[in-house]
Amino acid sequence: MISRRRDPATSYAPRPGAAALSCEGIQCSYGQVQVLFDAGLVVNEGEMVALLGPNGVGKSTLLKVLAGLLKPDAGSVHIGGVDVTAAPTRERIARGLGQVVGQATFSSMTVTENLRMHAYSIEDRAWAQEAVDAALSVFPRLRARQDQPASTLSGGERQMLALSKAIVQDPRVLVVDEFSLGLAPVVVGGLLELVRRLNERGTAVLLVEQSVNVALSLVDRAYFMEKGQIVACETSAELSADPDRVRELMLGGHVAVAQ
Repeated sequence: MISRRRDPATSYAPRPGAAALSCEGIQCSYGQVQVLFDAGLVVNEGEMVALLGPNGVGKSTLLKVLAGLLKPDAGSVHIGGVDVTAAPTRERIARGLGQVVGQATFSSMTVTENLRMHAYSIEDRAWAQEAVDAALSVFPRLRARQDQPASTLSGGERQMLALSKAIVQDPRVLVVDEFSLGLAPVVVGGLLELVRRLNERGTAVLLVEQSVNVALSLVDRAYFMEKGQIVACETSAELSADPDRVRELMLGGHVAVAQ
């Protein structure tokens, strides 16, 4: 891993004491169909938080709102205490938001070219090359395939490549969406270790997962979502000690908590 973090532009510095990422009162629709209803969450500096719930409850929609890919009908999004609700995605990235969605890569580009593309916004080119080298050193399998097109990689290797961009971009807060889906446990274990190492360096993490066990092994707190609403927020320790509570929350039928 690289030994230092990029110094952000002064205009993009976070406000002292502010959460790394937060949203509140988010309402969002696709046409006439409302999907999110006053959804909100907080990820504090250096914290790891999970967003859990079955398919179709609005988790991915909320992530699109956080990333600036969808405009909410109401509510606000803050990064480092700065309101970015109306800001474009590129500004959110500049403010320190990173996102890993599945195994998304540039399939026709080589492993190294993919990593260099993720470093496009870093003005310090020497640091950017150092970050690319660091990413390859974390995953020896990727270094061995650094000149191969991403399309030739296995599913686990593509996920490693997608997550490696977090090393290159060095975000203040990293949003990871379903990175364990369809991967062997040994691969998932390695990816979890990388997320822990990024967190130890100061990156806050929001993890969206179908596997409750995977999420609770990593995070400090977990939000549960149902029908476009946040219905609970509890610590991992509390949830790990009460499996019945976890099953109840995942099966649904709860009243949303106050935001």
